[in-house]
Amino acid sequence: MIIYKTKGWLDAIWHFHTGSSAVSLLKRLSVVTIYVTVVTVIELRYLDLRLTDTPSQYVQALGILLSLLLLFRTNTAYDRFYEGRSTWGALVNTMRNLSVMFNTMLPQEVRADRLFLTKTISNFAVALKNHLREIPQLAELELVEDWQQKEFESVDNWPNEVVNQLRGRVEQLYANRILTDAQLINLNDQINRLLDVSGICERIKSTPIPFSYSLFIKLFTVFYLGILPFTVIEWFGYMTIPIMLVTSYFLIGLEMIGVEIEEPFGTDRNDLPLSQLAHRIRVDAHEIMRLPVAKEDKMAAKPDFMIVN
Repeated sequence: MIIYKTKGWLDAIWHFHTGSSAVSLLKRLSVVTIYVTVVTVIELRYLDLRLTDTPSQYVQALGILLSLLLLFRTNTAYDRFYEGRSTWGALVNTMRNLSVMFNTMLPQEVRADRLFLTKTISNFAVALKNHLREIPQLAELELVEDWQQKEFESVDNWPNEVVNQLRGRVEQLYANRILTDAQLINLNDQINRLLDVSGICERIKSTPIPFSYSLFIKLFTVFYLGILPFTVIEWFGYMTIPIMLVTSYFLIGLEMIGVEIEEPFGTDRNDLPLSQLAHRIRVDAHEIMRLPVAKEDKMAAKPDFMIVN
């Protein structure tokens, strides 16, 4: 995700045009430029194909309709992006609540259990991030006991396995009478929220915007940009080329932004900074439980660099 200062317009514009999305946008603009140049030269020098009898209101209506479609497309994509961020914000709060509850409920003597719970809380955010990105990396998880690796290797959904291990240890503490009935109920409520978060993220990821709707907007954009030069060349002449380039930049750019942010859990520059959020949860859990945390994790948890994934 691009982290930028609201007053740093030039830096934001520069970094936007250095990403992969900007490269794809420039490729599409180059195709539009070639098309408009060919049409303009042919119309002005060889063959009159201008749509002089086409009412200007028709082209204006198409432009308004396309603008509304792109607006709805972008808003729909941003709703998915915002819901994803809100869900991960809820995850941060839940992890902090769990850490505080474990720190106050468990005596200092059960150091092995405190360490296990702290690492397991940290593992959930990492496991959920890798699960959503479909990048299983066992090395990123902090495993305390030998049996944990075998359990992770035997399942596909790692967030579920982390919750399973977490609940298993809580039940063991309850059986050993370290936790009371009331404490167990309160902890179970917080643990259940972890699966709620995972389910919401999976729903966002597995329910994309319908293909037919997205395809129709692309076809409409191509059609509009295809006929627009024939209607404006009479007034602008060769200036039609730069005018069409600017128009295409905004129309195609808006559509591409919608495509990029509708999948907020990926690794594109405008996706959510899941790695940074996972490190934030790891640092908070260790600090609340009074356990040392690596300096690298503390640095990675701070969003004070330009781009994070």
